[in-house]
Amino acid sequence: MNFGEIQRIRDQFQGGQWPQFLDRVDIKGLRGWQGQSVQFKFPVTAIVGENGAGKSTVLKVAASAYDRTDETGYYPSDFFLDTHWDTLSEIELGYLVKIGDNNASFKIKKPTKRWSFPSKRYGRRIYWFDVARTLPLDATAGYARVARLAAGEIANEALSDAYRAKLSYILGRDYQGARFATPDVNEKRAVGLLRREFGEISQFHQGAGEDTALDLMRALQEVPKYSLIIIDEVEASLHPKAQRRLINFLVELSREKRAQVIVSTHSPYVLEELPPEARVLLLPTATGPSIIYGASPEFSLTKLDDITHPEAFIYVEDLLAEIWVREILATHVEGGDLLSHLKISAVGPANVVAMMGSLALAGKLPQPGLGVLDGDQELKPGCVKLPGAQAPEQVVFNGLRQHNWGLLHERFGIGAGGLHAIFEDVMLNPEFHLWPELIGNRIIKSKTSVWETMVTEWCRICLDPNERDAFADAVRNVLPGA
Repeated sequence: MNFGEIQRIRDQFQGGQWPQFLDRVDIKGLRGWQGQSVQFKFPVTAIVGENGAGKSTVLKVAASAYDRTDETGYYPSDFFLDTHWDTLSEIELGYLVKIGDNNASFKIKKPTKRWSFPSKRYGRRIYWFDVARTLPLDATAGYARVARLAAGEIANEALSDAYRAKLSYILGRDYQGARFATPDVNEKRAVGLLRREFGEISQFHQGAGEDTALDLMRALQEVPKYSLIIIDEVEASLHPKAQRRLINFLVELSREKRAQVIVSTHSPYVLEELPPEARVLLLPTATGPSIIYGASPEFSLTKLDDITHPEAFIYVEDLLAEIWVREILATHVEGGDLLSHLKISAVGPANVVAMMGSLALAGKLPQPGLGVLDGDQELKPGCVKLPGAQAPEQVVFNGLRQHNWGLLHERFGIGAGGLHAIFEDVMLNPEFHLWPELIGNRIIKSKTSVWETMVTEWCRICLDPNERDAFADAVRNVLPGA
């Protein structure tokens, strides 16, 4: 993640420098949606979820928010069609948009056969890129004839040097030229060409990622300020490094043009390049999607394979909490059996843990679950708390210090005097979240290895048996049949 660029765009966005912005969509009557809202809290937002969770529905509803401007814009009927098999009615789409310093809300409805619109609609440039953009050129309608019959060019349009450089950076290749040629057999079917060290190659023979990225860069260089850019499956055809670089480019483009970007994705590489407020997880439930904001990339893209079948989920903030929970349960007499029925998932900040615990308590998730909040958080429904009243690092370090660090010198294989001095020195740093990493840097071990060793020792000498048993009971109670 480009933290500097993220902070710049965050500061400018919070300062109100996006005069046009789609703040929220409400969806009712479409594909299982029952009035849920999706908020857009950052200029570049990624919608993530499993297939059929509703990602494309959100994108299409967003694309329908504004009236057409210079032929860029869409109606709901462009996306949500009545067919021989589908009759759509009782649909209600709600919107909250920012226009300058003002907010406006309105609804688009389809009570029966026709869509109805508010008396006033707001115009905005909309750029929609669906998955059809990933089709090879020779599989796209009209281009087979171009491939067979073109004998020359009647026009030529070069990609700007700046955007050619961006394309080179994203794909990790030095393109000496990038242009679009209009063939003499069809002036409406431009063909993209890239020039590399061995010569020029057309989109008929480019790699899928090159083909897709070239078309995308051509469109994006023409996007005016304040536009809304929507890209379905933004990672399609791109390798991980290219995915990361494309998202970083979109963040930069959003800041420079004050444009809003909404993408859908299945890629952890995309999510890792965006801050928590830019991630929206759609979680299917029996009553329509649940909307989770700020979920970690790992949890957002968790898939159960055919081997692992947990009976319940334990939701924690991060990897450190995950390790601590596992070690606490492992010390219980029934801990091994409990852990065999569970999956512990690091889902992100405390608000996400609380949301998952609440959904599990209400029976709105596919499997039973329990949220486990850090000790310094307020207890929420469907959740329990980790030991202590402070953050995990503070509880573990301070507890071990009170016991003169136990047998950590033996576990780490370092003399007690030197190791204890390192601990005391590191704890002078006010950023307690860094303590395990700083210890690891000093004794040449990973942050995770340090933390696993420390919580194992903490559980041995600091954990109150009554607190351990109560925690294990809370976990056992969420298992089916408990």
